[in-house]
Amino acid sequence: MTDAESTGSSANTPRRLVSVLRLAAIALVIAGFTGWVLEDDALALESPYTLAFAAGVVCALASIYLGLFLANRDESR
Repeated sequence: MTDAESTGSSANTPRRLVSVLRLAAIALVIAGFTGWVLEDDALALESPYTLAFAAGVVCALASIYLGLFLANRDESR
């Protein structure tokens, strides 16, 4: 592997993380919301659907933050 290839792959790693977080956020929010709709006791905080929805929101916020951080980092170069 050349230096240019290793530099390119290391630059792609944070972008892959953002993509994985976005995908996880979509899946968790959909699973959590579906559980809320279909479950009788939907607003219980210990419900796995509530936890999945909250984890999805956290993943979404983390991906937004990292995406903005990476965009600002690329502009400064």
